[in-house]
Amino acid sequence: MDDLAAVMRGRPDIVALPKVAEPHHVVRLDEAVTRFERDYGIAEGSTSLLPNIEFARGLVQTGPIAAASRRTIGCLMASEDLAADLGAERGSDGLELAYARQRFIVECRAAGVVAVDCPYTWSDAAGVARDTVWARRLGYTAKSLVDPAHAAIVNGVLTPSEDELRQAGRIVAAFETARTQGLGRVELDGSLLEVPTYSNAKRLIARGEALHAIDREARA
Repeated sequence: MDDLAAVMRGRPDIVALPKVAEPHHVVRLDEAVTRFERDYGIAEGSTSLLPNIEFARGLVQTGPIAAASRRTIGCLMASEDLAADLGAERGSDGLELAYARQRFIVECRAAGVVAVDCPYTWSDAAGVARDTVWARRLGYTAKSLVDPAHAAIVNGVLTPSEDELRQAGRIVAAFETARTQGLGRVELDGSLLEVPTYSNAKRLIARGEALHAIDREARA
């Protein structure tokens, strides 16, 4: 509690809680954060929560954990502690956590919160890039890390490139043109585009715009 008191004096945007295994852990944190907001004159409800899922017991309850507080904006999955809890043998390819990472993003998406992928805990740049590409294919848009040198690599992989944004724009334009003609699908570059592809393209464009806005604000 002393640690939380010290953190709350700094008026944090987000408070992360490690080793969350039950929904009531988040409920207790919410209650404590609310008290500190009142004590320190912070706008009540303005502090978000990020539960860290580090045990099998937490993984299978990710949905209820995410729903335990309105403050929760995302959940983060650990790698080393979860692997240890599973008794899994670690490898830089992350194969032993493949199912856990797939289940975690499904649980978070169903609960309507951001899924933060587990960190890559080896030092090689090629490995973290490969691991982040795999996470992005699963649908992750955020990833934790333990090595500050990995930040630029992770950001680079998770940020849509100009070529990807242009292609997404072509998909949106082609599909919306087809809709004006009363069609529910359209062919583009040999692929049939339907609503899911169109929706993904729009999400990619929105993500790119949001990240570029953050960059502009940071440079201002």
